[in-house]
Amino acid sequence: AEGLGLATYYDESNMSAIPIGEARRYGDKIFRSMMYAKVLCVLYPLLLNYDVLFQDVDIVWYKDPMPFFQDMSEPKVANFDVLFQHDGSDSVRYAPYSANSGFYYVRANKRSQYLFTSLLYHSDLIITWDSHQQVLIQVLAEHSSL
Repeated sequence: AEGLGLATYYDESNMSAIPIGEARRYGDKIFRSMMYAKVLCVLYPLLLNYDVLFQDVDIVWYKDPMPFFQDMSEPKVANFDVLFQHDGSDSVRYAPYSANSGFYYVRANKRSQYLFTSLLYHSDLIITWDSHQQVLIQVLAEHSSL
């Protein structure tokens, strides 16, 4: 990344325990470690007041999506803190929002910083439920009522 001119940051105290290899199955120890990393890699730039576009590696863009997310004149996108892709699942496990934790855009502000800090504080549930998506949706439900 640095060779492409991108700034990089490595938090050894939190990231050194994350395994190098891939998960062998959904919910195993390596998988849960990666779910924790997904929380940190969004939270850190938010705390530095950077907006974050998070996407899993299986997404390919045909054109730059940033003008869409940053268009404050468009009412459909101007009034949100976090914009999620629908997961496509209406499972009770992901109710009430079915937010896809593999693709979302977050605007840096006090509300989104609090949301993702709260998600970090709920990391014990990521380990228990084998899912960062399920925990994120529950935290979203709680925060939407604040």
